[in-house]
Amino acid sequence: MLLVLLVLVLAAGAALLTGGRLVALADNGLSGLHWLVAAATGQLLGSVTGGIAYPVGLLGSAICIAVFLRQNLRRPGVALLALGFMANALVVVLNGAMPVSRDALAQAGLRSFAESPRHELADSQTLLPWLGDVVPVALPWIGQAVSPGDVLIAAGAGLLLYAGLGGTGRVPTDSTPTWADLEAEPAPDHPTQ
Repeated sequence: MLLVLLVLVLAAGAALLTGGRLVALADNGLSGLHWLVAAATGQLLGSVTGGIAYPVGLLGSAICIAVFLRQNLRRPGVALLALGFMANALVVVLNGAMPVSRDALAQAGLRSFAESPRHELADSQTLLPWLGDVVPVALPWIGQAVSPGDVLIAAGAGLLLYAGLGGTGRVPTDSTPTWADLEAEPAPDHPTQ
């Protein structure tokens, strides 16, 4: 998920440039972060051990993510995350793996593709192929094809991080005084006549 990492870096940079602070993350108010840790653990163990542990790990991970998303649905970006995860889960459940478009791979500059338990090339038998990895991301050295669900996940994660850092959407400037600055200045002395 290089796209998600890239968006998170850009969101963090934008938040910090618009008044956000790293310490704001400590007061983010997210509930159930342990569910995310459990989801990542399930994904990792399933991928490393393979066999039956792979689908069991994916299922457990999906349940943990669903619980986390439900607990935080009112937070900025979480609805986008939920839609992205649901779209990805739907296409994977229907096809047994994430279908990948040959055209998207070519447009992203990738010439080869190695099938795995997690990904397979889309063909005429693929169900809902438009939910698969059909969006080319043609970046130097990290070209890839991603799904519409991945795009939603990246957008949701970026928005959640931006809001968590306290980004204001405004670039601070030294030339524009704030109300606090105006209140702190002493009133000019006007002689009374």
